[in-house]
Parts: sequence; structure tokens; C-alpha cells
Amino acid sequence: MSFEEIKRVLFDAAKKAGLADYDVYYRMSTELSADALNHEPNASSFGTAGGVSFRCAVDGKIGAASTEMIERAELEALVPRAMANAALVDADEEPIFYQPQSGDAYRKVTVDKPALPTAGELRRVANELQDHIYAASELVADGTETAAGATEVTVCLANAKGLSLSHSAAMRYAYAEAVINDGNEPSYGTAVTRELDKDIPEVAQKAVSEALARLGGTPVKTGKYKVVLSAKQVRALFSAFSGIFSGKKAMLGLSLLKGKENTEIASPALTIYDDPFYPGNTMQIPFDAEGVPTYKKALVENGVLKTLLYDLTTAKKTGNTSTGNAGRGSYADPVSIRSYCHAIAPGSATLEGLFAEMGEGLYITELKGLHAGCDAVTGDFSIESAGFAVKNGKLADPVKAFTVAGNFFELLKSIEAVGSEVETGICGFSMTAAPAMLVKDISVAGES
Repeated sequence: MSFEEIKRVLFDAAKKAGLADYDVYYRMSTELSADALNHEPNASSFGTAGGVSFRCAVDGKIGAASTEMIERAELEALVPRAMANAALVDADEEPIFYQPQSGDAYRKVTVDKPALPTAGELRRVANELQDHIYAASELVADGTETAAGATEVTVCLANAKGLSLSHSAAMRYAYAEAVINDGNEPSYGTAVTRELDKDIPEVAQKAVSEALARLGGTPVKTGKYKVVLSAKQVRALFSAFSGIFSGKKAMLGLSLLKGKENTEIASPALTIYDDPFYPGNTMQIPFDAEGVPTYKKALVENGVLKTLLYDLTTAKKTGNTSTGNAGRGSYADPVSIRSYCHAIAPGSATLEGLFAEMGEGLYITELKGLHAGCDAVTGDFSIESAGFAVKNGKLADPVKAFTVAGNFFELLKSIEAVGSEVETGICGFSMTAAPAMLVKDISVAGES
């Protein structure tokens, strides 16, 4: 059944029930993957999943019901179920459905949707990665894992106010984790690409080189250090604290950025955008889960907090305007606030330039157990780490088994420089993009 047919069935049922405000949200995902382990093919999978959700306003409350069974009788049953659910709602959430505006501009995505590969193509890529990794070093050991996959997502949304939108996006990826063992202690390295037809030898070599470089790490002395966080770890750390930019969390007192808009919260070296159309992101989307047009916005500009992220309900409660950041994790999930791409604007320094500016300190390439070691409300963190010493402005020996601790909000103010080379990572419609950065006065617990 097409979305137009789904919409017609649900709209007819809603009108018969006397409803005036309602919407229909449809989401379908196709995922393919293949992986290999220890130089052997391991497993592959293919699946399509999704469904439809119906929301409606009843007596000033919003009710919802969803199903993955796309059949007429099941769809028609969603309407009375959603109405019954509205009566059970206790939350003070005024139902708001987006009214299309005459000036709405739904921007066109800037990338072509990649075609879904075949299962054979994915198996070939996963196996080729294994071949390149094992050929790169005789120290490659069991545990070496590679994978290739792809995802295609179709989202459709319509409401009683005349809104009718649809969009389809897809992504492809290849992943390698090389395990190296020199007989003393194993180490690992990882690398990812969103290209399946090229970069395979480079991805394999990057994973192996990272693992080899980590061999023989030694502890560091307890103290305060200047630190360069690798681009990958900047992405990971900022992802762990991404919820601080939620307008709803701020409204509920769960973000210390409440009331801080248009004030300085970070070093002037830091600029962060939320960009649904980040170049190279094949999962771009022109509208949010409520139908509001999406757009690029500065969250932090030269250290000043410019805006938090809002959906329609939170925006109205706080006297703001929706930033087009309503999201749904699946067709059955309620609306929540999400970012599209937390993109930290690059600076002018190369990685080597950051080391030279730091002089003496640590280059952190691994943060373990981030979400367990971070308190997103207070900003406090304590994280087991590994990386390299930096001496006389040059990368030196690997170091390990130390803990970095501090407060994320204080770290934002302690950024001294931002690198020029950006790395990206993606999960569904959410993405992160960041360069390495130099931070001063980080507390390190190691050897006494």
C-alpha cells in the first residue's frame, strides 16, 4: 500500500470520527550488512522494517497509536486507539500540528541518493578489507573484524492542515577493526569509510597503522596537562554531551545552558553548527518529524551560544520558534528533539601545528566508556583514556591506562585552538563532524 493510500484510509477514518487536528507519519527502513572475522566470512543480513503512526488532538491532549501492519482494517483501528490513548495522557503537552506557511522553503538535498548494493557486493568488500589488513602486517591477530553495509530510509508525513511531505535517503559504509598482537599485549585500530567502490586499501592500512602505533603504551604521571583530542574523540565527547543543546532539556532543568542564549559559554575558537545539509552527508533531510523546514543554524558562534534546539511544543512553551529539530527514532516513537549534524567549524592549524603549539602534553586517541563516564546534566566526566605523549611539539611514545577528568562546560572555555582537518561519523539521520582541538588544564590521573 502506498503512502497516498495509507493517508487516504486514515484521513477518512479521522473525519468520520469528527477529528479536526491529526497527522500521519510513515517510516520504512531497509538495512543490509555483511561482516568477516579472522580472515573468514562471518555473517550477512537483510531486513526491511517500519510502519505508520497516527496522532490526533482530543480535548486539548494528544493521543497516538502505531502499527507495522499496513492493512486497511489495522489502519482504521489506529484512529479509535489514538483517541483512547489521548484520554490517558497526563503530560502538559499542548497538541500542535504544523500549519504550512506560504513562505516555507523546503531546501533540496545537495547529494544524490546512493543505490543499495547487493549482498554479494557487501561480502566482497568485507572480505577484501580482511585481505588487505592481513597483508599489511604479520602481527595481525584473531579478533580482526570487517564489515560493509547500507541503509535506505523513506519518511512520509501528512496532516489535516494540508501538509504532505516525503523523502528518501540512503547511506553506505565499510568498517575495519584490526587487532595487532606482538606477543606482549594486543592493540587495535579502527577506520570507516562511506565509499564501497574505493578507499578499501586505505581504510585497511589506517586501521593497521593505528593499532601498530598503540603497541607498547606506558602510564603517565598524575597532573594537569595540555591535551590535543583527536578528531574522532572530539566527535565522541561532543556526542556524549549533545543533549545540552536540547531546548526541552533546558526547559526541564536538565541542561546548564538554560537561559544562556546570546551569552559566552565557550572559547572564541569554538563554533558549532547544526546542519541538515552538511556536505557529503547522504542522509540529508529537508523537513523534521513535524513537517517544519530544516535549515543550517549556529548553536555556538565564536564562543557565544546562539540558540538551543526546539520542536513546536517546546518552542511555544519557551517563547521561541521551532528550529526544525523534531525527530522520531522510529515510526512508533514520540516526537523528541534531535540534531542533524553537530559540525564543529575547523580552524587553521594542522594536527602537527596543534602539537607544535602545545609543546608538551598528551594526544588522546581513545576515550573508553564515554556514556558511562559522563554526566550530561552537570557536565562532569571521568574517562579512561589512551594516546601518545607529545614532547618538544612532536608526537612521541604511546601512553595508556590514565583517566582524564573535568567538566565539559569548563572544557568548552579551555579550548585554545581548533584543527583544520575534519572527520565525520554518522548514525541514521544524525551525524557528527569535528576536527582535533587543543585544550588546556585537563586533569589526568595516572602514576603517582
